[in-house]
Amino acid sequence: MTQITNDTINEIRNRTDIVSVISRYLPLTKRGKNYFGICPFHDDHSPSMSVSPEKQIYTCFSCGATGNVFTFVSNYEHISFIESVRLLGEKLGYELNNNYHVETKNPDYEICSLASKFFQNNLYTSLGKNAMDYLEKDRKFDKETIKKFELGLSIPKLSVTEFLLNKNISLDKLINLGISNNNSKDIFLNRIMFPLHDLKGNVVGFSGRIYNTKDNSKYINTKETEIFKKNSLLYNYHRARDYLKKNESIIIMEGFFDVIRASTIGVDNCVATMGTAFTTTHANLLKKITDNIILCFDGDKAGEEATISAINVLEKVGVTPKIIRLEEKDPDEYILKRGKDSFIQKVNNPISTIEFKMKLLKSTHNLTDINELSKYIDDSIKELSKTKDDILVELTLKKLEKEYNISYDILKDKYNKYQEKIVNTNKIILNKQINTNKRMTKYELASKNLLFYMLKNSDIIAHVEKKVSYFPTEELRMLSNEIIYYYHKYGTLEIADFITYISLHNNLFELVKEILNMNLKDKYTIEEINDYIKVINSYNKDNQINKLNIKLKEETDPLKQAKILKEIMELRGVK
Repeated sequence: MTQITNDTINEIRNRTDIVSVISRYLPLTKRGKNYFGICPFHDDHSPSMSVSPEKQIYTCFSCGATGNVFTFVSNYEHISFIESVRLLGEKLGYELNNNYHVETKNPDYEICSLASKFFQNNLYTSLGKNAMDYLEKDRKFDKETIKKFELGLSIPKLSVTEFLLNKNISLDKLINLGISNNNSKDIFLNRIMFPLHDLKGNVVGFSGRIYNTKDNSKYINTKETEIFKKNSLLYNYHRARDYLKKNESIIIMEGFFDVIRASTIGVDNCVATMGTAFTTTHANLLKKITDNIILCFDGDKAGEEATISAINVLEKVGVTPKIIRLEEKDPDEYILKRGKDSFIQKVNNPISTIEFKMKLLKSTHNLTDINELSKYIDDSIKELSKTKDDILVELTLKKLEKEYNISYDILKDKYNKYQEKIVNTNKIILNKQINTNKRMTKYELASKNLLFYMLKNSDIIAHVEKKVSYFPTEELRMLSNEIIYYYHKYGTLEIADFITYISLHNNLFELVKEILNMNLKDKYTIEEINDYIKVINSYNKDNQINKLNIKLKEETDPLKQAKILKEIMELRGVK
């Protein structure tokens, strides 16, 4: 089975014609040297997507969608980038494994992997019998499931610190990774160990759970490290995304055991937060692979509140989730008590967010009181106005009409007024965004123009590396560094392949899309390039002058004022 590496991905991309692939999804018409079609990523009514067989990329001139063959399939099919690589690779006869191989020499991944295997081995020793009994008899997990989720055990008599120190790994490194303490002792003691993975499947940390002792902390997690950022990771994400083609949804749960229990009945598309609230980072991460998100939190009041919070987070990034509410404490308990069929029925019939919110509103209003009933209906319509599902709107309004004997026209009029408020609010927000975008500095504009030509022509990269001292923002500096690094590593820069690289390695793809969509001509003169460089290089000098001018205004000492003024004149080149 072939390992998925950058070279493998580029090989598949080079053997795949983007025009042929996109033609399977939508009709394309040739105009000149490019092909055009209706863009599937926005409400397009005339062909605004251009597909370039020469550059092997697509660009929508209306919504700005840009990418290579992998990003198109990923976005169209609502699957992960790597899944799109696997899908296209299989058509060419490649047998690819499940994980993208991170081309890095960072030893931290290997250390965490060794620790995970050590913990797993502990569970199968005679010292691990109590823990194994707890998992098998008390929690009702079989050995196959325990192995699948790589569960392990931390035991004082079998020290992971001692094991890793004997592998010539420094104590400082183990302390930094949250495995050991300053006294050469294990951080995790007498706990069931859950390995935590990053988005690509590398073990980056651990969560340890008590099983036969009482402790104030049921779970303790690895501290934040260079490779473990719990606020941006989701438990089981690397496995769940591989089931998207079958299930087409991701189910978000609260607990590790909930996710594992669901897997025992064939529901493998589940993830869980790592002891933190569901964040915008989590929402954007899931949005990249699917818009079909189901929330299945605990059945208690805290789970209800967590559901409300997650709905708000998801709606802010443009995703409307569906909801599963349980009669039991959590999914783990529900499945054990009510069985597979009952839970599968819940999964197949989640309720809408508006139905969930209306049930909550009902529980907080006294519907026998006319004023309370009026407020309940008003609040319900206000929530309904936020949905984009026209059918759901109609069904809900008619349900309210029938249930409370209120004229449909009155309900619709109330709904339209709330809709109008939303539209006006969105216009204000859009105008603010437009005004903000208009305030791009000359340094940022010159930088983006220069980066555009760096992406288009490898000769410019070497020129920029010699001439440009410092880009004005961190994001622009990062992209410049990535372009230069890529050029030195591969000796050239093909835009289609660089899109693959930037999509897999960091969050700069949106900036690349913005730059590629800039309305610049492909041809350039070296004078234009040098003018951009001159503006960028003046950033530091102008910045220093501005700071000195502020300092000059604040200074009251004439001698010090003279000294500052001299510095300003020197920077301006005035003698």
